[in-house]
Amino acid sequence: MVVNLKNERSKVYVEILKQIRQLMEDDRLTTGDKIPSERELSERLGAGRSSVREALRALELIGLIETRRGEGTFIKEVGDHQFIDLLATFLVQDGKTKSDLIQTRYILEKSCLYFVLAEQEEINVSKAIQRQNDDCLKNLFDYLFSLQPNRLLHRIWLIICRFSQTFQQNSAPSDILISELVEALAKKDEAAVLNLHHQCYKQV
Repeated sequence: MVVNLKNERSKVYVEILKQIRQLMEDDRLTTGDKIPSERELSERLGAGRSSVREALRALELIGLIETRRGEGTFIKEVGDHQFIDLLATFLVQDGKTKSDLIQTRYILEKSCLYFVLAEQEEINVSKAIQRQNDDCLKNLFDYLFSLQPNRLLHRIWLIICRFSQTFQQNSAPSDILISELVEALAKKDEAAVLNLHHQCYKQV
């Protein structure tokens, strides 16, 4: 029998996330409260410290906790929109997180593209992918979302992107594909834009 070690590690990781979230609720921790140390969590949950460390990093990436040097880790204020907290809770509890994240990110980006394509004014998207960052697709959409008026959608998309960083991706859209997408956006070529965006996710 062949055991898929990657899937097994993923299951353990998701289970630890669930346990940490439950522990925070059981201890009635609220914004500003300090959570147990990595070592204490490892002992209480019966899990390896490396797995606990990875789970804490995921919670920090989606904005549920923050680490203060020399002080410890604390519950962070998520924001005014309760839906952000609801979404974050779902992300740390659902076993299909990876595929759901990718699909949700794709849908949000597609809706953003429709908004940008409908705008009458010209936009300069080339500067959005010139930052010192390997994730050109993320840089591009961070800029595009900043152009549309719904800030909640932008925040949800950012949380999804940050959380997805906890999953190792073996590939990313090529620079050529991103450049073609930028060019199609500049021309407001809807068919080409949607097709190229779809291709980006075939490469991920």
